[in-house]
Amino acid sequence: MEKIQPFKTAAEAIDSLDNGGRFYNIFTHSHDEKISEAEVSKVAGLFFEQQKSMLFLELAMDKLDAGAKAEVISKFDDRLKAGYEKFKPVELSPTEALSGPDAANVIIRGTPKAVNSESYLTGFILVPVVNVFTLIPVSEYYDAYEIRDDESGEVIVLAAARGKEKLPEMHIVMGGVLKTPDANEDGRAPGKKFLEVTYYVEEAL
Repeated sequence: MEKIQPFKTAAEAIDSLDNGGRFYNIFTHSHDEKISEAEVSKVAGLFFEQQKSMLFLELAMDKLDAGAKAEVISKFDDRLKAGYEKFKPVELSPTEALSGPDAANVIIRGTPKAVNSESYLTGFILVPVVNVFTLIPVSEYYDAYEIRDDESGEVIVLAAARGKEKLPEMHIVMGGVLKTPDANEDGRAPGKKFLEVTYYVEEAL
């Protein structure tokens, strides 16, 4: 989980994103008025993670007005446009996120509150251990937070990988992927849906 410093203007975004990619991206060129997926991945510090790159991109453009955002998007090449349309995050309230589809990129705004992982995160997830995948309790892998819907009072659980930066208890914009943990080997019911937070942006009120 990582804090993003969002772009302030379209010019800043285009200058940063139109960077030529990494040295092995021989078909991308800096400042050619086209922004590619490889160039976005370079800014995001990612390798071959298209869905996460689109989440980074959307949060990085969060402070741009509609016109500035449209100007940046107009510079996307065809591959990036396709990836952006496929994985473009949808902004939801906590209540809406509870019924959202698994594996969807989602953005939620609000103030997270740290809670006990063992109480709030149930079920199991598959994690790679050497050359095999092993089921481990979700509560052992993530720190847990909750965010409450101001209108309905519904709560959705947020999860951030342990060992990473803690989520600040202030009003922020969070982006991540909706997940429902698996049942365990004994056939117990799956755990409750949560948002695995990957990025956040501070939001001044």
